[in-house]
This record gives sequence, C-alpha cells and structure tokens, in this order.
Amino acid sequence: MTATTLRHRSLKTSAIALGLAMALSAPAAAADLVISNWDGYMAPDAMSAFKAATGVSGEVVVHATNEEIMGKLVASGGKGYDVVFVSSPFAEVLNNLGLIETIDHAKIPNLANLYPEAAKLPHDVGNNFSVPYTWGTTGLCYRSDLVKTEPASWNDLLAPSEALKGKTTMLATDRWLLAAGQLAKGYSVNETDPAKLAEVKDLLISAKKTLLAYDDTTFYSKLVSGEALMVQAWDGWCNYGIAEN
Repeated sequence: MTATTLRHRSLKTSAIALGLAMALSAPAAAADLVISNWDGYMAPDAMSAFKAATGVSGEVVVHATNEEIMGKLVASGGKGYDVVFVSSPFAEVLNNLGLIETIDHAKIPNLANLYPEAAKLPHDVGNNFSVPYTWGTTGLCYRSDLVKTEPASWNDLLAPSEALKGKTTMLATDRWLLAAGQLAKGYSVNETDPAKLAEVKDLLISAKKTLLAYDDTTFYSKLVSGEALMVQAWDGWCNYGIAEN
C-alpha cells in the first residue's frame, strides 16, 4: 500500500464510502486533514491521537476499492483529500496525472525507519511522491476442513473441481485478477504480449462461469459461512476469516 499527498486542496468533504499510502507534503488547513483509506486500516483512535500531538483535527473517510477512490480523485482534480491510500500502480497514475505533491523528506523524519527496499520500488524510486504503508500479496485462501485436496496451482481456482464450482471467488481489481491468469499460464504478471494476453483473457472468461462472485471485500465472510470454499484473497484479509471462524 502507498500513501500520497494530493496536489489540490479544498474544504472538508462529507464522508464518502482496504495498498501503498501517499505521503503528506504540504500543510493542511488548520482543522481540516482529510484522509481516504480502506476500512479497518487505521487504529480507531489514530486521528484523536494525531490531534493531541499536533493540534490539527482530521477526518478519515473510507473507500472499498482503488477504482472507487481513483474515480473521485480524477473527477475532482484531486480536491477534497490530503492523504489517500492506494495500491502502487494507482499512485504512479496519480503522479502521472499531476494530482499529487512531491514529498519533502525533511518534514517526515520517520522515513528513516523504512526498510531500504522501500526506497527502491520501481514505480517511485526514492519515494518522491509515495511512501509504502504496508505490502503483501494475493493468493489462495480456502477452507481446509471442507476442501479435500490442498490447492497447488492457480488452476485449482481457475479450473476448479466439480465440488468447488460455484463456491469460489476472485478479486475484481483488474491488476490482480489478470495476474492470476498470467501466472496460471506461466507468464509474468507484467506480460504485455497481445497473443499471450489473449490466452489469459480466454482463461479468465472461462473461469467466470465457475465463480460464485467477484469479491474484493467480503470474500472472507463467504469463507466463514461456507458459501465459498476457495477464494483469491489479499493475504492479510484471509486472516480476518481465520479470526472469525
């Protein structure tokens, strides 16, 4: 996840309905720091603690997907938010669109606490406009008590057994949905060859017929209820299901 500070600033917005976090590079209005993040990604008392430490009040609004917040940012020209949390490819796009500020490292001493690798990410070498907030991966999360054969490949999801048909979900976010098909075909997740991507497209369309749903946010609840038995999942969110089961 990456955090980025937006170039434009407007008055506090009303609340709007989980990457990389964008870093604050310009001072916010005295009592109006607006952050957009995924639900559950910040401690409930984060903003009250921030106000106690800085005297600046703030508001956290949530978005469900990268696409949701991107649509709002592009439509508003970046106005209405100070810091937003998006996945790294989306931070790169925001920078290319000129919607985010360059980070003043002198104002963020805690950058020294990042792992050295965090300053070498290909989309933003040196953390010029974004700062990693967390990182992880996607993979297969499944009900080991109900799935008889342990999955060993993405094909276990994309070409499921009869017992799993209608009981699987995939992420709707295009980058990660596409990656599952690319890896199943033995291709890089950065593959751009049109012929190979056509193969991936056909595979994903075929897999669609076997899915319960495309689901970025509630797949773990479906696992807990037994409605789904195997899902493509953000690694951290799979733990939500384990905790609830």
